[in-house]
Amino acid sequence: MLTDQTIATVKATAPILEQHGELLTRHFYKRMFEKNPEVGPLFNRTNQEKGSQQKALAAAICAYAANIDNLEVLGGAVELIAQKHASLQIQPEHYPIVGENLLASIREVLGERRD
Repeated sequence: MLTDQTIATVKATAPILEQHGELLTRHFYKRMFEKNPEVGPLFNRTNQEKGSQQKALAAAICAYAANIDNLEVLGGAVELIAQKHASLQIQPEHYPIVGENLLASIREVLGERRD
């Protein structure tokens, strides 16, 4: 269960994520593939090169931040993501790799930005 303070903090990040989301996700994927090349084959190279994967992740992160106090509205999108991950045979051990690289990317790209 998230505290009211955590919810407010995440919601407050929505504008900065909307503004810098694609920069963040481009950095994230580059970082993750360099540090964890074993997950590279799980991702569609064409989508990476075209930038569609980065845009999709940026949109998902923004939607989560903006709706953290009303996650039910994201149910359909989360279901689609879950089905896609299942079809790609994403395993539980892959999620910490994504989480670690995403959080590091947030620190590296966004830092203490307030714009």
